[in-house]
Amino acid sequence: MLGVGLNTVKRWINRGDLRGVCTPGGHWRISKEDLYAFMRGKGLPIPGRDKTTPVRMLIVDDDPFVCTLLRAVLEQADFPSETQCVHDGYTGLMRIGAWRPDVLVLDILMPGINGLEVLNRIRADPDLDDMAIVVITAIFDRSDVVQAARSAGVAAILPKPVEARRLLDIIGACMALPVPFPDEERGALQR
Repeated sequence: MLGVGLNTVKRWINRGDLRGVCTPGGHWRISKEDLYAFMRGKGLPIPGRDKTTPVRMLIVDDDPFVCTLLRAVLEQADFPSETQCVHDGYTGLMRIGAWRPDVLVLDILMPGINGLEVLNRIRADPDLDDMAIVVITAIFDRSDVVQAARSAGVAAILPKPVEARRLLDIIGACMALPVPFPDEERGALQR
């Protein structure tokens, strides 16, 4: 991405030009935000989504009717997309690992592995940090659920029934940004 070798990156970190940390195992880690800030400061191009590449969207909801409805809504997007639906959290986690969607539309109330557990497992895997997550739930009025979802860094929390235009706007905004939302913008989307 930077067009330089690992030793050059280490020198930038040691000089304080680029923020990074060395793990106890000796591996270097740089957050996406810090990398993009460094790239902007050096005038380097920041990778973005190719507008012709389909956005991969996965819907995880135990209600087949909701899945069908959301899939129809998402297929009306102003950007190319591929949409898949699964009906439980376990299958959702399997599909996430195999398919690597760009966007996850996740229900909270599901039998077996519920949406909050799916969120916890996703956030435990740093390889999934790029995936935008939109939570949809019928229990939007429960502050513990909303707080848990916000703590997991979701792009938005929407009540069921979902307003189609708002869902498409949020997903479009997620895909147009090269970096995750800063906290203040994430909060604005959740309102």
